[in-house]
Formats: sequence, C-alpha cells, structure tokens
Amino acid sequence: MNNKQKDYYLSKFRENTFVIKIGGEVISSKKILENILKDIKKLFDYGIHVVLVHGGGTQADKISADLGHIPQKINGRRITTKKDIEIVKMLYGGSVNLEILSIMKKLKMKGIRVSGLDGDLLHAKKRKTKDINYGYVGDIESVNTQILHDLLEKRYLPIISPLAVTNTGTILNINADTIATEVAIKLKADKLILFTNMDGIIKKGKLVSSITTTEAQKLIDEGTVKDGMSVKTHNCIKAAKNGVKRVHILNGLSPHSLLTEVLTKKGTGTLITSAKEKKIYLNEEV
Repeated sequence: MNNKQKDYYLSKFRENTFVIKIGGEVISSKKILENILKDIKKLFDYGIHVVLVHGGGTQADKISADLGHIPQKINGRRITTKKDIEIVKMLYGGSVNLEILSIMKKLKMKGIRVSGLDGDLLHAKKRKTKDINYGYVGDIESVNTQILHDLLEKRYLPIISPLAVTNTGTILNINADTIATEVAIKLKADKLILFTNMDGIIKKGKLVSSITTTEAQKLIDEGTVKDGMSVKTHNCIKAAKNGVKRVHILNGLSPHSLLTEVLTKKGTGTLITSAKEKKIYLNEEV
C-alpha cells in the first residue's frame, strides 16, 4: 500500500463516520470475519467512527434447510413467513451478532449490539401487499440516530442487526443493505461500504471501478446489474443522492479489500458517487 496515499486518506477521513455492512457470506467464515474486523479496528484506532450493520441470509438459508423449510426469494428479496421470522429472530437477535461480538472481544474492540428494536432505533411498518406479499418484511419510516451518536461519542462500535418493530409490537425483517443505507443517510456518514461476495459492479466481464449514480441507474435499467446486485446498487444510488459522499461495493472474501478501498485511490471495488463528488475524487492528487 502506498504510504503517501494511506497518510492522505487517513488524514482526510479522521473523525468521519463510516457505515459498513457485512453479509452472511462474510460471517459464515470466522477467519474472513476476523480479518475484516481487524481492518475495521485499524480504521477505528485511527479515529474514524464506524457503525457496523450485519445481515445473515446465508445462515438463515442453512437453518431453513436443516428444518426442511425452503425460503422463497423474489428479485433478491426474502419472503418472510411466520416460520422465517422465527428463524431470523433467533439468528439476527442472537447467534450472528454474538459471533461478531466474540471476535471483537478477542481483538479488544468495544462492540455493542443494537437491533432496530433497541433504543427505538428504527421506526418501521409492515410492507403493504401489492403484487407480492412479502410477509413479515418491513419498510423503514424513520431512524432515531441519537443512540448511535451516544455510543460513538463514547468510542463504542455499534453492531446493528436487521430487525425492527412496528408501533403495535410486530417484529419485522429488514434488508440489511437498506438499514445500512438509511442509517448512513441519517447519520450524514461520509462513507457507506457494502460487503458482498463479488468484486463490485461488473460490466462486460470487467469491474467498474468508479461510477456515478446516473450511470449506475442506467446499468440497472438495461439489465446489466440485476437480482441481488440490483437491490444493493439501488441502495447505493439512494445513499449517494442523499448526502453520503462515497458509497462502495466490496468483495468481503478478498483479503484487506476494506483498507485497500479506503486508503488508496484506485481501490479494489466499485465506488458510486454523485457526478460532483466523482470529479473531486478524480482530482485528488495522491
């Protein structure tokens, strides 16, 4: 890693806020998860505020299979039946974030669990049935960021699980990318980083290193970006259009992809920005 670039970006981002989302593919490997948490710790130790959001679809699929239940997905989104919501409550409200916390303890990191239910973090409503009945899936109405500000001020690293609750007490499953996006927007985060099991947006077999929101939307419209990556890219576009300066899609299975993306100009994944921010990025002399 180029030390000049590293020092430049560490200085640029010190005291900034990053929202980072990790999915089930990353969490399923303790070694990969630990390596990512080590990299997050380095950013945290340099003075960058980090909020971590986790998914767990891979784990939910495995437990469903063990129970003889086949989960249904449409356009990359999970249909959450009564059986599904019990599975994700068990995972997201317990074993998955406990696994993250146990590794953070080993690394001497100050992590703390925060679901959408805790501290009234997420106000959500059950998704209305139109053409598709998504079951116990929620849409976020608002985010109460005070609890996150309080934790970050005390140098804790919040770990948000993808659950929320309605005003009537119904627990809902929320897409983790969506939570990360809404939290990043409300926190006025400088970066939103979404880990996946792909290098980023691929066009004609090649990685797209940087792209504007308009260009990204065009790739969705023409079908180049589809399924789960389409959902992820939609969230990236929304974040970049609503004040998050730089949004990244990274391969969580690639060693040190986080530090390479954040601390070098070329990076390793796909950077999505407004046209204005892309000019700033391209003109950085590092």
